[in-house]
Formats: sequence, structure tokens, C-alpha cells
Amino acid sequence: MARLRRMSVGGVWAVAIAVAGLTTMGGGGVSAAPADPVPCSAWADALVGNTGSVTVGSSTLVDSYQSSAGGYGGANVGGAAVVQAGTTIVNNGGVIHGAQKQHAPAGFAVIAVPAGAANLPLGSRSPGALNVNTVAQSITLSPGNYVAASVTVSAPGAINVSPPGQVRIWVTGSLNLGGNLNPQGVPRNLAFVVTSNGGVNVNGGGGALYGMVYAPSSPVFVNGPVFGTVIGSSVTLNSGGAVHFDQSSACATTAARLDQSFTSPSDLSDGIYGQPVLMGQSYTAGLTGTLQGVAIDVTALDPTLVARIQIEAISGGEPSNIVLAQARAPHAGDLSIDTVIPIPGSVAQVAGRQYAILVDYPEAPPFADGAQNVASWNGATGNAYAAGTMFSTFDGGASWQSYASDGFDLHFQTFVIPK
Repeated sequence: MARLRRMSVGGVWAVAIAVAGLTTMGGGGVSAAPADPVPCSAWADALVGNTGSVTVGSSTLVDSYQSSAGGYGGANVGGAAVVQAGTTIVNNGGVIHGAQKQHAPAGFAVIAVPAGAANLPLGSRSPGALNVNTVAQSITLSPGNYVAASVTVSAPGAINVSPPGQVRIWVTGSLNLGGNLNPQGVPRNLAFVVTSNGGVNVNGGGGALYGMVYAPSSPVFVNGPVFGTVIGSSVTLNSGGAVHFDQSSACATTAARLDQSFTSPSDLSDGIYGQPVLMGQSYTAGLTGTLQGVAIDVTALDPTLVARIQIEAISGGEPSNIVLAQARAPHAGDLSIDTVIPIPGSVAQVAGRQYAILVDYPEAPPFADGAQNVASWNGATGNAYAAGTMFSTFDGGASWQSYASDGFDLHFQTFVIPK
């Protein structure tokens, strides 16, 4: 039963590759653009007690999702959250879907208010008390840096971000958040940067924060839903609170380098389906370090579906069926080789060892004989990438087929922080 469809594909691959606010150049380096005063590493975890503890109360939840795949819920819920504490993590009955790191001070420093930050309330001659408690008091901020002496938001008040972009609000005094903050937006677009050591409260009451609280010297108390990241000197997640870490807001660092790359020639197309089918390409790592992102060359036949990417080690000549990390594509539709998909977590790879990039579409109809593929992963014949090969499974990994003897390979790139 044929699973492949050959085709000739011409084209020129772009030199610049965009990834989560970064640009990779042809020389293999990565530079940040635009600059974010919040350190890139701050976007890597869900909850961080910078120097102290993290306490997780009963009836609380910590998990992950990907804003690039749409709203939180259903298939867009994951276990990529990381809870980190400078001292201990105390769990009093909450649910944590992800990793826990105790006795690991994060080392985040207070960030000074930048020159030129616009005063809040808008139009004031100096930073004042921003109070947003009603619909009429709601404000819309364009991308930029802002500063207030204090901020209090409660429902039905809102702080909106428009047009979409990076809004950073420095708070030199107290911060009490409720209401609607960047509602349904990309969490990366809003951060409250606290310079004081007073308490910070994230309250419920019908609203939610889509963004970050960065308060490395302040104890933070979370009583409502946060889609993004919370950093305090210590963090307490009280009953009814939740933190849904956004994998799409995570970023690679400036140390990431292009490692493996196979982008041409193009005379092969491999169909991608729904479960339990996985299509994959193995590669041999050239660098020892941490895998930060991958790029694949996919043509979508159903433009509404979002691809899932999984990373596994190769064991015994085939994928191990142990998922090291998984991510969703940043958008539905085609995925060109100039779109890097960030890989969450710390996926270590060792030079000379083989790993596999596996792709499927979980929301596609389950595979059946004769089913039309929902996308095609482009590649080449002729064993053009000798350090790996194409793989497929039609039974969820119970058995794998290698195409090494056929000389089939699929286009991909990997980006790594060298050790």
C-alpha cells in the first residue's frame, strides 16, 4: 500500500529564518530582534520562586498550552509547565502537569525603568496610580514601555494591547491585578515588571491575565487564572488559582546555532495524517547541547489543522517511542523551512547520536485505509541526507518502517545551544 507521493518541487530557500522574536542568519548564529528588557530565560517557566518557595494550594492547576494553536482547552492543553523554587516546592493538593525544580534559585534581578517609558495614567506628567475598575476606565496600550507608581485592575475593567506587540509596564509600588488583561492575547505581548519588594496579587473575579508578572523581589499571590508566567521572590498559588504556561511565548537564546540542515533537492512528498500515524525524519546531532527548535517543510492540504511535532531518540535503529518534547506549529497551513518551531523544555542532545523529528495532526480524522492525507512533508530521494532517514508508523509506534534502503529523506533543520 503506497504511502508516498513523489513530486518535483523547485524554489529558493530564504536565508533569514524567523523564530519567536529571533532571526537566524546564514552563518548559523542567532540574534535577538527586537530587544526585550525581560530576560529570555524568564519566559521559560510557569511559576518561579526566585529566591524562596513556591506553594501550590488545593484546587489549583499548573499546565501548559500554545497560544499559537488557539485558545486554551481541548487538545491545546499540555504538560510542559516548569515550576522552579529557590528553596522548596510545597504542594498542598494542587495539580502540576510538568517538571518541578527545587532548591534552584533563578537569579532574576530587578529591571530598572528604561528612559523614555511613558507615564501611566496616560497623559500624566509623572508616574501615578493607575486604577482600572470599570469598562469606562479600561485602556488600550500600543506596544512600548510604560511606568506607573501603582496599578490596580478589577473586573470589568481591562487593559488591552493593540496593535499586537510588546507592552511592558513597570510598577514601582503596589500591583493588584484582576479584570481582563490582554484578553485572549499572546501572553508574550504583556509583562508587568515590578521594581518594589511589596506584595503582588493576581486576583480572580471573572477576569484573567494573559501575560507575565515579573517581580523577582516581591512575594506574589495568585488567586485567579494566569495564561503565561509568574515570577516572584516567592509564589503562592491559592485555591481557585491556575497558571497555564504558554509554550509559544518561550524563546530560544542568542546562543542557538543551526546544527543539522537538509533542505534540497526536492523530488519527494510524504503524506501526513491523523492518529495513529506518525511520519518522521531521523538525524545525527552534530553538536552536543540543548535542542531549541526545528524547522520542517510541509504543504497543507487542510489549511485549518495545526501540526504537532515530537522529538524522540533513536533506539535500536528506530524511534524509541519515548517523547523527549513536543510542540505545536505556530500556525495552521503550510510550514516552510524558514519557520522555526521552538521546542520547549531542556532537550539534551549528544553529538553523534541519532534523534527523530515526528509529525502528525491530532485533530485530523483518525487514519483509515484509503484516507486522504491532510498535509505533505517534502523531501528527496537518492539518500541526499546520509546521516538519517525517513520513518513512518501506522499503529502509534508499535511498529516502525525505515526508508533507509529506499534513500528517502524529508526536509528539516535543527537549532541547538552548544554545551
